[in-house]
Amino acid sequence: MAAVETMLWLEPARTSVAALRARGTHAILLHGPAGVGKWDLAMSIARDALCETVPASGRACGNCPSCALTAAGNHPDLRVIVPDALAERRPGLTQEDGDAAPEEGGSVGKARVSREIRIDQVRDLVHLTGISAHRGGARVIVLGPAEALNHPAANALLKGLEEPPPVTLFLLVSDRIDGCLPTILSRCVLVRVAAPARTLALRWLESQGAEGDLAQRLTEAGGAPLAVLRQDMEGGLDPQVRAGLLSLLRRGSKLSAADVASGVPRTLPIGASVALFQRWAWDYFSYRLGGALRYHPGDAACFTSLAALWSLEAAGRWLDALRVLSAVADHPLNARAAVEGVLLEYVDSIGEGVAKHRE
Repeated sequence: MAAVETMLWLEPARTSVAALRARGTHAILLHGPAGVGKWDLAMSIARDALCETVPASGRACGNCPSCALTAAGNHPDLRVIVPDALAERRPGLTQEDGDAAPEEGGSVGKARVSREIRIDQVRDLVHLTGISAHRGGARVIVLGPAEALNHPAANALLKGLEEPPPVTLFLLVSDRIDGCLPTILSRCVLVRVAAPARTLALRWLESQGAEGDLAQRLTEAGGAPLAVLRQDMEGGLDPQVRAGLLSLLRRGSKLSAADVASGVPRTLPIGASVALFQRWAWDYFSYRLGGALRYHPGDAACFTSLAALWSLEAAGRWLDALRVLSAVADHPLNARAAVEGVLLEYVDSIGEGVAKHRE
């Protein structure tokens, strides 16, 4: 992953956090869209807080014993709490330690690991906060995503947020602040981390060696540059596969079951495929409701043809089906069968309008 220092759009949030820390704030929640660098910022702030030199810049020196321990992933006064499904974020773990191998067909091998932050993980903080800091300085707890806290874990965390031990900093991170429990939000100071300006994001992606149509890829990622890089690392849709799936969607009422069977490749990632279908549906709703085409500005003619036959109710049911598949995309499903299934539902939902049109 790129150095957080290159992500210039994070500076306003970093400045806000520095001001809060100077006032003695002990619980800060960084929130904003996924893929804009909130986690990287939180870990960078943790390094700064643990640094024993404290240079004038306020940034970690990188040379003191504390910085060396943090870099090695075994600082005794730092705790990183994440769901097991995000174990690669824990200091000292490699990607191989945190991730299972992908399933054949593009499914991700995290089907059997928890996506929640459990109460036993939070209770482990007692061992950190119940004794003096090992290095005699600050203690830092980085936790995220905060919306992954289950109710018992959240309740266990509340006491620490309400009565923090001396010189302890809680840094929580959230991609979906509306999914966080109000009791957690009320005990933290919220700092929003906004997505970068488009021109800045594109320049940054070019500097990181990202390839392809970066403007389109950034649009599809909702303006989140790290999401684009993550696709490169984790394997998004191959450009040829993406073009083939879009070609099927563009056929609209002319799309047949035979087209689906011949057009879906044997292997493809379910999550990325569903995301492409969702963007198509969102643009359709935007078009029907008088809005602009965000993801497919060149497909106005296709949406015009669809609008004559595809009701918003039928499109909504298809979007619901996509939502269901997205929720189980990490399980070891047959990727081709799953993608074919939702495309056949697309055909059927449009077919309802075709049948009514003929009556």
